[in-house]
Amino acid sequence: MSARNETSTGHEASAAGWLDLHFESSRPEYEAALLDAGIRPGWRVLDAGCGSGGFLPLIASAVGPSGFIAALDLAPENIARVEALAGTLSEPPEMATHVGSILSLPFADASFDCVWSGNVMQYLTPAEFELAVGEARRVLKPGGILAVKDFDSTILQILPMDRALLARFMAARLQGFRERGVLGTDCGSTLPARLRQAGLEVVSRKGWLVERWAPAPRFTRDYVADLLAYFASVAPSYALPDADQAYWRELKQRPDRLLDDPDFCYREFFVMAVCRT
Repeated sequence: MSARNETSTGHEASAAGWLDLHFESSRPEYEAALLDAGIRPGWRVLDAGCGSGGFLPLIASAVGPSGFIAALDLAPENIARVEALAGTLSEPPEMATHVGSILSLPFADASFDCVWSGNVMQYLTPAEFELAVGEARRVLKPGGILAVKDFDSTILQILPMDRALLARFMAARLQGFRERGVLGTDCGSTLPARLRQAGLEVVSRKGWLVERWAPAPRFTRDYVADLLAYFASVAPSYALPDADQAYWRELKQRPDRLLDDPDFCYREFFVMAVCRT
């Protein structure tokens, strides 16, 4: 994987390998969120921005053999991974894959009982968010549900890293999102308000804390090592103190200094909002 984990679309932190590591590191909490969406047997579900397909086995289990899943992603290589994954499922529902954008869904009106979208909205501008929500509403049946999950990086912690140092890095990172005009990785906690402003009824909202202490599980260790390499690769583009830049350069060479610390702890937070049409 490259340090920025880009797909062919140019989106950072969306390549299949990166997504797989993140999903496995957070699997119990991610699966709990998907189950909390309330997907039922026999439903037609759209995974809008499916990435490498981490949620698809659980969606398939929820809808059962009588259901239907459409998986859509902007990156062709992610869809290729999803198609390979679909072939490994036991008693799968009918499935269809599409390379396409959540801003212009290639589906007829009132086609789905549920639209699920995980960790996608952070890449959108506010105007694109409204367009994506409008498209989701269009393809949902009356009474259908839109379940949107995204990260809130204001609660990210990587201990025993100096909290002030990480706070300066994250502030610069979030400012970069603002300058590009996208919602950014802190958008999770704003989802309920944004969805309500878009005219949807928010029926539930919930946050999950993912916390992993030393000794870090294998997937968490691999994911955080990759995350640190990613952060170190973008740090030079931020206006950080020289001492901070030196820290990131050293950490890029020696991530084990954090990962092997007996007081290592990784915390992240995400929010899911469920709306009904």
